[in-house]
Amino acid sequence: MSRPAPAAASRLVYSTDAGRICPDCRQPATACSCGRPQRTIPPAGGPIRVSREKAGRGGKLVTVVRGLPLDDEALAALGKRLRTACGTGGTAKDGQLELQGDHVDKVVAWLVAQGHPTAKRAGG
Repeated sequence: MSRPAPAAASRLVYSTDAGRICPDCRQPATACSCGRPQRTIPPAGGPIRVSREKAGRGGKLVTVVRGLPLDDEALAALGKRLRTACGTGGTAKDGQLELQGDHVDKVVAWLVAQGHPTAKRAGG
């Protein structure tokens, strides 16, 4: 018969009361005191870069959008609308959007139409 892990060995990562929990200091991520770097929102006014990448993805093309001055929730919502507009899958992680396939031109045009005039194509 197996025994449950002791409470000290469990790794709480989310609480319904406080949201994300820092694994080091066990405080809510917004009040983390251990000095672990949190993702910062890039300043508004910088260019939004849209590029196509293939490296490290098993040869599959991915469209990557970087430099959006949005928090995680707003970035996920924008990613949902952008995936719907392109008719593809993707994700929002590490402060950037990744869309499956080559949609660079469509994404730049869509971002400019949605009020992001600094969206530019990056790379080749």
